[in-house]
Amino acid sequence: MLPDKDGCIRIRANVGGEVDIRAEVGQLAYAGQILAIVEGELEIESLSVRRPSKVEEILVDDGAEVPSGTILMVVRELKE
Repeated sequence: MLPDKDGCIRIRANVGGEVDIRAEVGQLAYAGQILAIVEGELEIESLSVRRPSKVEEILVDDGAEVPSGTILMVVRELKE
């Protein structure tokens, strides 16, 4: 996941399944912190950030079933 020109990253589910959101809008996240988990039929995906970031927007409800490719949230990388 690479940031766009504004430094925003759209975190997507790479598998379809039930979403466990582990972040809140406005939250600061450290590198490696898990922000969401998607539990599919055959696999579980943990989604995190590579650099310190701030959660800008959450686009799905906790517990929602989503298809693969769904954008779950938008985070902005912080300048170090």
